Amino acid sequence: MFRSILKYSPSQYLYLLFFALAIMISFIFKWRYANFEVDFMGGDAKDYYSYLISIFIQHDLINQTDTSWFILKTAEGTYNVHTVGLSILLLPFFSLAYLTAFLISAPLNGYSLPFQISIGLVALVYAIIGLNFLKKLLNLQNTNKKVINLILFLVFFGTNLIHYTLSEAGMSHVYSFALISAFMYFSYRLVLIQSNKYLIYSGILLGLILLVRPNNFFVLFFPFIWFKNWSSCLIFFKTLIRNKYFYLSLIIALGILSFQSLIWFLQSGSLIQNTYKADGFYWLNPQIFKMLFGFESGLFIYTPICFLFLLGLFFLYKESLFSFIAALVLLSSMFYFFASYWAYTYFDGLGIRVLVDYYALFAMIGAKLFNHLLSQKLTFYSITSISLFLVFVNLIYCYQENRSIILRSGMNFKKWKYVFLKTDASYQNCLGGINDIKPFSKEKTSIILADSATIITPFNFANKDFGMSVFFDSIGFNSNRIQLKINIIRKELFANSSKDALICFSLDDSKSHQNKDYFQCKLNEIPSSNLKEEEYNYSANINADFKTSDHLSIFIWNINKQAFYISKFNIKIYNYNYQIN
Repeated sequence: MFRSILKYSPSQYLYLLFFALAIMISFIFKWRYANFEVDFMGGDAKDYYSYLISIFIQHDLINQTDTSWFILKTAEGTYNVHTVGLSILLLPFFSLAYLTAFLISAPLNGYSLPFQISIGLVALVYAIIGLNFLKKLLNLQNTNKKVINLILFLVFFGTNLIHYTLSEAGMSHVYSFALISAFMYFSYRLVLIQSNKYLIYSGILLGLILLVRPNNFFVLFFPFIWFKNWSSCLIFFKTLIRNKYFYLSLIIALGILSFQSLIWFLQSGSLIQNTYKADGFYWLNPQIFKMLFGFESGLFIYTPICFLFLLGLFFLYKESLFSFIAALVLLSSMFYFFASYWAYTYFDGLGIRVLVDYYALFAMIGAKLFNHLLSQKLTFYSITSISLFLVFVNLIYCYQENRSIILRSGMNFKKWKYVFLKTDASYQNCLGGINDIKPFSKEKTSIILADSATIITPFNFANKDFGMSVFFDSIGFNSNRIQLKINIIRKELFANSSKDALICFSLDDSKSHQNKDYFQCKLNEIPSSNLKEEEYNYSANINADFKTSDHLSIFIWNINKQAFYISKFNIKIYNYNYQIN
């Protein structure tokens, strides 16, 4: 038996090694953290998952509840901002988790431990499926086996794909990565062999890709990369449009997409819904540089291995000018599209998460780099050493995100520099401040409320927990989204005296006196030893049910009652109310 095991090459055990390492990292980063309850279904993930909860737990698809930010209400019922595709992919594992929970008498609520474990495992399964199809694709492109193994290691452990597999397994990105990797492989086989079965497979995958994330329509342009010249491309598509299986594959893709229309029809009586009425694009002002190089989630800052991969474009150019131009146009179009979205950082997370879906493309281009450098041993091993260091940096980023050492949103260079490669527990929750991007608006929004704390002489917080605030007894408007701008001047009396002070926001119903929304952040961006005056300008987007008579307060909470001065505390409020119905 031992001899039969030895007859296989080490590369054939690669996925087993990945699986084992991933389980170990997941245990260290996620499950072992005693101060954190494991939850793979928070944030956006909860809404992707909510279809399963609505149908199998609540037995009411028409009136979904869950997160009000993503469950939109109409007169006929509710509908979800996110599409049903991920719930369909999760259904088999959800069913097994439900059966397991029933057998061990765990809560059948969709969120108990059996369901959490199932989501954690299914994400890892899809990651390995994606890596397997990437391996198949690179094999077809005559990539050296050593390079293939290296690329698979780098794309999983050296990018935030590992984070969205192990830490945010309920998000859609690892599933999109797997589907797009498979689509790339089958579309490449289709161009090589032009077999009808690959056409059908590509149609099925296209339907699933768009059903999970409609903005991944860029996969439609992937096949152009597979051609060496324009004439072969033209001949292929002329033959394709005369093939009846091409139209069958389109019908299959549309049939899969029709699941979403069916859901919308059941929920609201309409086959088509614009689920992003409150959002939009600034087509004439794309933030490409910030999206790629900004310290607020920038792709090449938090996933630097992707920058290294793109150096392979030079060798793709040497192989084929047509393929190079196709890849360059595709990447440029993707960057332009995603950077034109008003929230180009894509809110909280680790790095630019929408690009995780396309890491098979980055990896394929990176394989060109390593494959061509293989004959130059010194250069190859130098680049490999740099790559392994970037893997180390990426794992530190992932650890820091899980331990709240780096912020999920609101990072800047000062904060990044302060915690770079820091893992000590003393750095947990050390960063503060908030700098949300202003919400999308087609029209210029003006100040709706403004006030300042009356400060004749700098206010000393020594032995005081409160004392600096701005109150609005009645806000005077209805809304569901505002942006709060805060301007503060603070001076320490000794090093880090205001380290734990908080800026707090509270919205209360003036009639019932119940709190409707609460938000807080640290006063200082980083722990400060500077005893000079420092000025901070913060912005926070608040989504809540604002009513005319509501009471709004913004105040500083000095938890430890330590001494520091505040000489300025100004508040401006902008109304970004949006109408869903």
